[in-house]
Amino acid sequence: MNQSLRKANPIQETVCGFAPATIANVNVGFDVLGISLSTVGDRVEVTPNGTQQNKITFIESATPLPYAVEKNSCTVVIAAMQAQLENPLYVDVRIRKGFASGSGLGSSSASSAAAAFAYNTLMGNPFSLEELLPFAAEGERAACGSAHYDNVSPAILGGIVLLYQNKPIRLPLPKGLHAVSFFPNIEVNTASARSIVSRHVSLDIVSKQVSAMGAFVSGLYQENYDLLRKATKDFLVEPSRKILIPYFDEMKEATLAAGGITFGISGSGPSVFALAESRTVAERILAELHKIYAGQGIETLSFIEDLANGKGCRIAQFDE
Repeated sequence: MNQSLRKANPIQETVCGFAPATIANVNVGFDVLGISLSTVGDRVEVTPNGTQQNKITFIESATPLPYAVEKNSCTVVIAAMQAQLENPLYVDVRIRKGFASGSGLGSSSASSAAAAFAYNTLMGNPFSLEELLPFAAEGERAACGSAHYDNVSPAILGGIVLLYQNKPIRLPLPKGLHAVSFFPNIEVNTASARSIVSRHVSLDIVSKQVSAMGAFVSGLYQENYDLLRKATKDFLVEPSRKILIPYFDEMKEATLAAGGITFGISGSGPSVFALAESRTVAERILAELHKIYAGQGIETLSFIEDLANGKGCRIAQFDE
């Protein structure tokens, strides 16, 4: 027997995991920084089926998702975990998407994280939360071709997470910090959004972005909103990606005029986000964003988050 395999103590009952939407990059940390939200997320339920194979029995999603277990992020994650266990249980899986795929809010990450958390709970928690990250990242690989950690890490761990060599570093969140998420219902393909980002940038741009990241982290620890306002800038990705999002410049100008700390692209878009130092400012920002899109014929979804509530994965009821 492979001595590296984990021994599980399954609880032999149905488990449903919830994982939240996330904001990746946060302007300063392309592919290495993410924030957990809490208002919306995905639910994945696992039930032992007494067979030697996994099966997806139900999917609720605004966009079609595969029932084939080798293609769906949730069952790819579960299979990766089963391969590391001495005594895995095979499961029936139900999936309920809480927000649209391709929104820029970590859709595949939320499903992958919820699946990892639910299956780990079912098996008696043989893996720590941090050990779930590589499994969840395999779900990202199945969905978009590469195993990104910047969404799955905050989705599982909660809060704001910085990645160093794919290892999570949990950062503090200043009191009162709120996020505004605004999703214009247009299609921005993740692969396409990545393809337009230049693979070669000047040392001057790199220097500015490294400096901004350092100042951002310092601002979090100091709870210094003035420093965060100056530092949270995207010199690498925003200049090329913003053309994919209608009225981006107008929304950014309105956000900053309304007192926002920063405004930027959430993940690959089309969702955008703003950070604010209070709910009052966040509500003012959201009102301005709605004004810009009013009468444009584009549906939008929006919400405000108190980032102190971003707790990561949790046990939930599938039909809540």
